[in-house]
Amino acid sequence: MNIISSMILCAVFSWTLPSDIQVAEGWVALFDGETTFGWNTETPNSWQVEEGTLLGAGPSKIETTTQFKNVKFQYEIQRCACEPWETVTGEITDGTLTLEVPEGKAWSFRNVLLKPKGMEAIFNGENLDGWKTYPEMAGKFTVNPERKTLDVKDGLGMLETEKTYGDFAFQCAVSLQPKVNSGVFFRCIPGEKLNGYECQLNNTLVDGDRTKPADAGSGAIFRRTVARYVPATDPEIFYVTIIARGDHISTWVNGMQQTDWTDTRKANPNPRRGLRVEPGTIMLQAHDVTTDGYFQSITINSWD
Repeated sequence: MNIISSMILCAVFSWTLPSDIQVAEGWVALFDGETTFGWNTETPNSWQVEEGTLLGAGPSKIETTTQFKNVKFQYEIQRCACEPWETVTGEITDGTLTLEVPEGKAWSFRNVLLKPKGMEAIFNGENLDGWKTYPEMAGKFTVNPERKTLDVKDGLGMLETEKTYGDFAFQCAVSLQPKVNSGVFFRCIPGEKLNGYECQLNNTLVDGDRTKPADAGSGAIFRRTVARYVPATDPEIFYVTIIARGDHISTWVNGMQQTDWTDTRKANPNPRRGLRVEPGTIMLQAHDVTTDGYFQSITINSWD
């Protein structure tokens, strides 16, 4: 995809993604306005994307590939071209978000958004209570209590939660200097060096094209998936959401879904070698001597 195509794609996405305020509040988009990425249906010929809307011809239904717990959602629906759009809101206790169109009807959907509920802070903005440090490693994690950030610099290092998490919704805000690499590791083997699934944090582009991440891209599961798009611009703050449930992992960056991945490998307690669903720690990564950035508003809702 060339630069012009990338700019057009960006325009479509920005129309269908949450606003900047909503993203900061934790909202993510389930429909990107361009594709059915993150959705599944038994009647694919009944659904199409047109001008930023998801069009369904009944009888049919389409549902998210991600199974949620304790979330709220909202979307707009138009049941007839001559009628105004109306907003639908609701909550999901346990399951997918399903859009359904009855027989003989053709309905349009847009601005399908979701926000995890019950998020609890695991970084208090004042100290490293609840975290295990590794001072023998080169990477350094320090707290800036004035802006309530967790600053990370220097060489390879990690900061590890004392608690373990298996299935969860995780969110944080991140700022990285240009070309800096970092990551959020999860379901880690406690105490082992960065041994878990990694949600990559790297906003470097190839040839300035946001559809071409240079190193898998923020929101990728490193060595497993590649981000679809790079919506963040360093050193601006960007927002990351990770949802892990069983063998399925989804990620969002600035409200746009980047990963929709099922780990089909054989079960193995070592996530480098196979599927790990057992609870593990969360680790934040200092990657190398160029590392320079910070984390903020680190929250989680454990679904274990």
